[in-house]
Amino acid sequence: MLKDIIGGRVDYDDVANKWYYKKGNQKFSIGVASEGVKKIAILDRLLGNGYLTRSSVIFIDELESALHPTAISDFLDIIDMIAFDMGIQVFIASHSYFVIKKLYLNALKRRRSIPCISMLNGSVGYFDLLDGMPENAIINESVRLYEEELEEVLS
Repeated sequence: MLKDIIGGRVDYDDVANKWYYKKGNQKFSIGVASEGVKKIAILDRLLGNGYLTRSSVIFIDELESALHPTAISDFLDIIDMIAFDMGIQVFIASHSYFVIKKLYLNALKRRRSIPCISMLNGSVGYFDLLDGMPENAIINESVRLYEEELEEVLS
């Protein structure tokens, strides 16, 4: 599923002693691949070679960076499977309303707890996304923009 998101895979060339991103019959140096492709490809490799186990912990900073919104959504579904089906603990840091909303929807769909640590005005709060969206600057600004849009449209 990870390969489907990036449309290819990352392979190691033993002869050249280099990593490559392969898409179809084309081969590119990993250095020219986007950060999003690298992020997904690394996770694919770790899963594929059996490096990740139930005692593993994965940290992903700004999961959404350099990924198309559809890829973000698909990636979060895979992260959900890794966390709940494989039992691997995953920590995600994000400033994206989109990421928080998708995690919230996953919690609702699967009726599972997804803990969330969130900051608001310098205070740290602990939330369970199964109980709803957390109150934080990301959510508050998204709501404020929506309300501003409604004012403009309805006036």
